[in-house]
Amino acid sequence: MAATVYALVRFFKTESHREDFLRGDLYMQRLKYFKQYEESDKCNIGDRHEGLSGWLQPDDIVKLTIENNETGEIIHLDGLAGPLRFGYNHHAEYHVYCMSAMYAYDDSDVDNLDALRSEVMLDVSKGDLGDYCSVVFGMNQFFSRLNETLNGLEGVRVGHGIVEYYDPDSFSGTFNGDEAVFRKSNYFSHQKEFRIFAWDGTEGENPRRLNIGDLSDIVFNCHKTELNTLVSLDYSAPSEKP
Repeated sequence: MAATVYALVRFFKTESHREDFLRGDLYMQRLKYFKQYEESDKCNIGDRHEGLSGWLQPDDIVKLTIENNETGEIIHLDGLAGPLRFGYNHHAEYHVYCMSAMYAYDDSDVDNLDALRSEVMLDVSKGDLGDYCSVVFGMNQFFSRLNETLNGLEGVRVGHGIVEYYDPDSFSGTFNGDEAVFRKSNYFSHQKEFRIFAWDGTEGENPRRLNIGDLSDIVFNCHKTELNTLVSLDYSAPSEKP
């Protein structure tokens, strides 16, 4: 779905990491880092269901069988207690950089300003991604610098976009190709995530540092408690013609 992104926000645990971002350094972790990440907070950083290519409800699975490779016996499985989840190993090797986005879908059906604010603005009361914020307000410049850098990476599969969320209790379906990197449970929907990915075909635990050039001219910093005060969504009615 097409969307208009008004601003991007990156949260940091330390000010030094925020300074790295202002210099244009995007510190990317492999997707499996988030699959394996353990924390006390739920629906925050760790998500063991990252990168899934399919989430099928039990009622939508026509037939699931297992063949015993020693006896040839066919075992029919039914009465599954929960959804069947599957994904491809290579997606776990993608390097990703995660931000939050203030955006609205172009086909959004909102009829008042409060509803639009609810759709666009971030709920900083949920989760704990860090207290220090950088807000990217120069979207054209940001995407220009980002795309120029990504397009200059030879032999690397790249992309970026808004994460779309599904209801794990009712959704049943599959995701094609790199869609798997941009689909998450709606338990994380408060993050309104925007992702950048790069995949060079390698495997490992190493992060990747991507520099897209100085960002200090299109970014301002604040504490997360100030975010929705300093960034506001208002409507200015067109002036009447005399």
